[in-house]
Amino acid sequence: MARARLVTADMLVTGVTGFVGREVAHHLLASGRSLVALARAREGVPAAARVAAALGIPPGDRRVSVVDGDLAAPDCGVDLAGWQRMRASVETVIHCAGDTAFAPHRLEPFEAAHVTGPRHLLERLALGRLRRWIHVSTAYVCGRRTGVILESEGDVGQAFHNVYERVKLAAEAELRAAGERAGVEVRVGRPGVVVGAAPATAGGTPANLFFDFIRMAAALAARSDGRAVRLRIEAAPEAAFNIVPVDYVAAALVHLAQVDTGADGTFHLVARDTPSQATALSTIGRRLGIEGLALVERLEDPTPLERRVARMLLPYRPYLARPLVFADDSARRVFPGEILARATLSRARLHALIDLALTTEPAGVPIALPS
Repeated sequence: MARARLVTADMLVTGVTGFVGREVAHHLLASGRSLVALARAREGVPAAARVAAALGIPPGDRRVSVVDGDLAAPDCGVDLAGWQRMRASVETVIHCAGDTAFAPHRLEPFEAAHVTGPRHLLERLALGRLRRWIHVSTAYVCGRRTGVILESEGDVGQAFHNVYERVKLAAEAELRAAGERAGVEVRVGRPGVVVGAAPATAGGTPANLFFDFIRMAAALAARSDGRAVRLRIEAAPEAAFNIVPVDYVAAALVHLAQVDTGADGTFHLVARDTPSQATALSTIGRRLGIEGLALVERLEDPTPLERRVARMLLPYRPYLARPLVFADDSARRVFPGEILARATLSRARLHALIDLALTTEPAGVPIALPS
């Protein structure tokens, strides 16, 4: 493959107060890049203050320029000065903003934030210097399909588990069409379930649930005092454990934004050595010194703790109960070895994630053990 050519560009990142966007911003800042952040005020806190708090930088840090906006609002909530400022400088967008609610209370603002707002942002910025748009989607736009899912596959008539899956696929199509009309290259990153130390935002919910489960299992191990503990979880034992570390996802998105790969396309951002769900749970149990963790196809006569865990995992049960393999041939061709090295769920990496869960503060209310 020809050597990738670095492309210098002013970058706009959306969603920097969320999970993936925050990590993308950290990667850019660590590499010496500055960025423009599109963010909104919330609960009386100005957008700039929210961005500074999320990134752990001083207010007014010159490396981060904040534009007030809200993708669900008319005209993206951006004033004339904001549009002029962005059109004059932004050549690349890494679009990470989004709401991961599976059943949003109001569909119209949800679709506006995911589809019409981002399309409007692309079209307006294309009147200036915008040339490349990196779009964060999800591997689960495959909906209810099973088996091997290819990066080249989009709408093949699949049914969906929830509104989120359907709207994310619609956003891909809408942004690709808008990019083609405007002469903007659109690249789509489709991560699996992203995990890591996450903020208490909608995008961080799956990671926080995973970490909360590990903390609960550790507390259960401590309370059991070496006695065997039974905790069964309803899931397909041999199905792939499709989580992916957030540092790989962020590094991959930054790479797509900064290099000329010679091709646009869609990229599954998934682990390269995905263990089975049974293997992953066994690894967690051994690391924590707890016996009795098990996956079952059907949970019968559950204990109070098993019922509590089942309720917690209920929105994600469709993702635990079916065999899915996300092919990532395009990603492997495009990403260099130092980035692909992060795309692992080896035993050592799982141990590192377990240890991280035990050494970071819960973002929400931890799972309580029954008395």
